[in-house]
Amino acid sequence: MMNFRGRMTGLALLSAGVAMAAPALSMTSNQPPPGKPALLSEHGARQIAWRFGITHVEEIARSGGRWEIAGRDRDGNETVLDISAYDGRILD
Repeated sequence: MMNFRGRMTGLALLSAGVAMAAPALSMTSNQPPPGKPALLSEHGARQIAWRFGITHVEEIARSGGRWEIAGRDRDGNETVLDISAYDGRILD
């Protein structure tokens, strides 16, 4: 089982990875696609994450056109999920 320091290190690494990817994301997703002007709210992104098995959200942030969610599943495993802020689909 990972201790608090280990979890914080993992989240710091996740944050660093997100920060490094931000320029690429901003070039392609700052503007909504044609016909998709409404953005998914944080509450909506959390509901989608819960449906995909995240039971405890540890970090959630919107970056450009996506919600990036880090959390844990029912068994305590770390999970990361990227959700389109425009239509709620799960991104790779």
